[in-house]
Amino acid sequence: MRVPVLAAALCLCAGIGACSFWPTEQEITDELEQQIRSVEGGWTGTASGGSQLTLDFQLQAGAGDAVSGSGTMREQPGAATLPITVTGTFDRPALSLTFSGMTYQGHAVQGTISGSYTTVGGVLGTLLLTGAGYSTSFQVLLQEK
Repeated sequence: MRVPVLAAALCLCAGIGACSFWPTEQEITDELEQQIRSVEGGWTGTASGGSQLTLDFQLQAGAGDAVSGSGTMREQPGAATLPITVTGTFDRPALSLTFSGMTYQGHAVQGTISGSYTTVGGVLGTLLLTGAGYSTSFQVLLQEK
C-alpha cells in the first residue's frame, strides 16, 4: 500500500524539480562568499621554501576595518613557541597584518604581510621580518582554521 504513495511522491519531485540532494552552483558560491566575508577566528601561517616558521593566531574585528589578535609563532619544528600579538586591517579583500613579539634567527623582529583574501584557500604573501640591523622575507600561506 505504501509503494503507490512513494511512487507518487517521486513522480511529484521529478515533475517539479524541487527535490535535490546536491547544492546548486549559486548555493556553493554563496557559502564560499560568506566564508571569506570576515577574517575573525583562528588562523595558521606556514612559510614556504627554506624557512620553518609557523604561526597560529586568532583574529577579532575592531572598529572600522581594524583587526587584532594574539597567538604564537614557532621558528622550527621542536622549538619553543613564542607569544605574539597581531594588528592590522581588513578592507575586503585586502588583508594587512603586523605581528609583534617575534624572534627569528636570534633577532627580535616585527613581521608584516599583505595580501588579497579572495578564496577559501587563504592568503599567500611575503612576510617581511625587520629588526635592529636585520631584515629577511619569505612567502607565507595564511589559512583560516
